[in-house]
Amino acid sequence: MRIDDAKSWISKTVEGTFNTAESTGSNYEQVPTKNPTFILPKLEKLSDAGRSGHTAPTHLCPHYWSPGQVGFSDDLETNTPARLARRGLGGTSTNTTVATGVYDHEFGILPPQTGSILPSFGVAGLLDASSFLLHGCMVDSFKISGGGDKRAQFESSIVGSGKFTNPHGLTSLPELGDTPCMDSFRTVVTYLDSDGSTTVNLTSVGKLIEWMVEHKNNIKTNKRREGDTIQTASSGGSGAHIRRMPRGKYETAASMKLDFLDLSDWTKSTKNEVMTNLKIKVVGPIFATVSSVDYRHEFEIIIPKFSFETVDPDSDDDDAAVMVNIIPLEDPVTLGTMTMRVRNGNATLV
Repeated sequence: MRIDDAKSWISKTVEGTFNTAESTGSNYEQVPTKNPTFILPKLEKLSDAGRSGHTAPTHLCPHYWSPGQVGFSDDLETNTPARLARRGLGGTSTNTTVATGVYDHEFGILPPQTGSILPSFGVAGLLDASSFLLHGCMVDSFKISGGGDKRAQFESSIVGSGKFTNPHGLTSLPELGDTPCMDSFRTVVTYLDSDGSTTVNLTSVGKLIEWMVEHKNNIKTNKRREGDTIQTASSGGSGAHIRRMPRGKYETAASMKLDFLDLSDWTKSTKNEVMTNLKIKVVGPIFATVSSVDYRHEFEIIIPKFSFETVDPDSDDDDAAVMVNIIPLEDPVTLGTMTMRVRNGNATLV
């Protein structure tokens, strides 16, 4: 069998109780990914290695099921990648009706003062005998990038508690549906300059080569406690799994590669200027026309406040370029470093 025949799904719902994944197959959606993988839970083992008088261990002891981990990467769009981004930031989604059948979903980072537990959900995988449902899954990191004539990409790393069901036991799992084509030539990148009034449009200037935004939650998968639940696999092996996975100290990073045309970006860095409202709007096809107005799929990343940390020499096909490292600063309004807005035809985004 070929590994690229593997299929993965995530639940369209989040867990009401941690480690209790959605059990209805129709409430899942297949994940589009160019990174095929299949699931085989790993049982950690302890040994008596290191005892005096022995050069090798004499036995192994089953311990914990390792935190499940899967990764997905594919073209960015407003369906599954948007759902993963929403869960990765963790903040409440505000859903607004723009027109009939047209909805905006705006969400930010879950403030640490509000809580440290991100939305958890189920992940199912199938490749022949590898039929597993992972419970207690969370988005540990999420990266979006774009540039040139390539479609914007997403990468997502997901971790689980170690709890699983085998076989997955889900029926009527859906096949992959149509995904909107988010073409790079429609992407718009702007920000408000440090004077508070001048909008810099990097795409209209035509010097933006590539860009990247990444958010890491640093989820703590090591919260092992006395009395953790023991799970016995159908094979007979048993071990414990954790019951809580709080987010660690999150990190947000961004960068842009630009054609080197003048010293303006370097000057902003050396003057330590603070700029606002960096918006990267990835635009897709029309999905609704209401009162003669066309509405397109949109995925917008917003960094409310930021500075250029460094502007370093780089190159692009032997032409001079600069790599701008962006430091997102804490926004005094949202108390976070990033928000997102998704426009599609779905009334909610969970």
